[in-house]
Amino acid sequence: MAANYENITLTITDLDRIKLPKFQRGFVWTAAKKNDFVETLHKGFPFGALLVYPESQEADSKLVLLDGQQRLSTIQQYKNDPLKFWKPLNHDEYKNALASVNEILTEDNKIDEKTFDELVDGKRDLADWADEAADRKEDRKAIRDLIKGLRAKVADYVDLESLKILAIKFIGSRDSIADVFANLNKGGIPLSKYEIYSAAWVNTEISLLSKSDSEMQDEILGYVKSYYSEMESGAEFELNDFSEDELSRIRTITLSEFGHALGAFVGARLGALVSPATNAQKEIGFGLLGIITGVDNRQLGKLSTKTNEISSNLQPILERTDRICNDLQTTFAKLLGRMMAGKKDEYASGLTASFKTLSYFAALWALEQDSDGYKVTLHNIPAYYVYDFWAGNWTSHGDQRLFGYYPNSRTRNYLTPLTRTQMMDAYAQWAADTTPSINFPKEVKALTTIHANLSYLSQTVPYGESFELEHIIAKKLINEAEDQNNRKIYAGSLGNCMYLPKKLNNKKKEKNLYEVDDNGKYDRLIEESLYPTRDDFADVADWLSDHDFNEINSLIVMRANNVAGSIVDHLAKE
Repeated sequence: MAANYENITLTITDLDRIKLPKFQRGFVWTAAKKNDFVETLHKGFPFGALLVYPESQEADSKLVLLDGQQRLSTIQQYKNDPLKFWKPLNHDEYKNALASVNEILTEDNKIDEKTFDELVDGKRDLADWADEAADRKEDRKAIRDLIKGLRAKVADYVDLESLKILAIKFIGSRDSIADVFANLNKGGIPLSKYEIYSAAWVNTEISLLSKSDSEMQDEILGYVKSYYSEMESGAEFELNDFSEDELSRIRTITLSEFGHALGAFVGARLGALVSPATNAQKEIGFGLLGIITGVDNRQLGKLSTKTNEISSNLQPILERTDRICNDLQTTFAKLLGRMMAGKKDEYASGLTASFKTLSYFAALWALEQDSDGYKVTLHNIPAYYVYDFWAGNWTSHGDQRLFGYYPNSRTRNYLTPLTRTQMMDAYAQWAADTTPSINFPKEVKALTTIHANLSYLSQTVPYGESFELEHIIAKKLINEAEDQNNRKIYAGSLGNCMYLPKKLNNKKKEKNLYEVDDNGKYDRLIEESLYPTRDDFADVADWLSDHDFNEINSLIVMRANNVAGSIVDHLAKE
């Protein structure tokens, strides 16, 4: 078979011909990686060939970049600001040059790195500055010679005009571009499966309704535009085949673009369970497409065969997604919302996992909202949310477990209420792994938030007060009593964590609530939060003094058991 590529050599002037395809990934190299590459250019060492595809058969055709964005972007950045790279790569020489200039200047005229950089890269006129900075002619000349010498070294560090950039020009069928891209990126910095889908599904089409015919579809288009705008802002080249105006006019997106946008659509409605992080939303968006179409999450590549099904049912899909999101948000905002001073819409996400969240969509998807099955499922999900964490049910093979909740599988559901015994047994399994620590892990923060929202923060606390997570046995007292390099106390565990009034807590420091209580104002808070008794705190003081950490841990474990029991009593079947 004839080769579908040919070798070509590009120069620095050819950078203007480079364009990025829509499915190309964003910039991922670190500053250190960029500097390493510039050092490679400086030494004249060879580097990997690029892969490009000509837009037309014209000799000066634009070249679509299929692989090598990291290298070309770094070259472009170096061309625009060589000092940014030269400075860290030649740090000692740079520092010596700055010191030499400051040795010539008087104390009042000495300069910092910012001014020096502006002089070296030409952003500030050297002659005018030197005339003002130094009185003696010989000093002005010495300064100009030093800086001009440094300029020359920076300019000569990489000979861009002589740089030869090797490239492979793919001349096969345009329909094969995405497959070539995916195959090339199996090595190096690995692509996520969602980035591979962006390439593999570049020719799929989902048509949106006309503008204003559906607010939800307008929203989806907005998320696609935002995705590419953010991508373009981080690239050094024109983004190929993307025009916001053209996208608004044709209102046609790819299956991959819809997966990205659907995740953002869910994230905007379900903040209690879905992180604003792009990768988390992608996992939700593509996972939800699998649920909708019955495609196993382990085989999401098959979604491309469902494009027509998705496109023809787009509005009902968005409406059902919106409805389930709103129902889940109403449920979990009450459970996971954090009362943090000066912040809104903060949620404790320590028990949340993407597959776990997707299982709620899967369990509810085929049920009608007014059906008993839907209502029972929605009612039972919060108990399973806690129970599944304690039991470790989503810690491995989550994608396999998720498929059991699919409408076309139905081997799992949330229809059966959990009993108190089931939940407490799961808690005991989790609590058995408690170890000494001082800081609260995210799961402890989440469980404490759930307990607080189900009990003392739900109706007891005085209105208008802000609360924050804090140690019941004060962190300061614990740090003073034990070796901080060899922890013995369960200070960071569930039994020593609760929400305390922010204003009060800032004042109490190492004191307990009894020592600062205002005429019984917090009596109900003390009772309903399962706060230790006055006698408990008196004992704790003695135990800390005697280094009797086992007794302290016993007290903390006892409260943790009571907190878990309170959570279960609010959530589980009697």
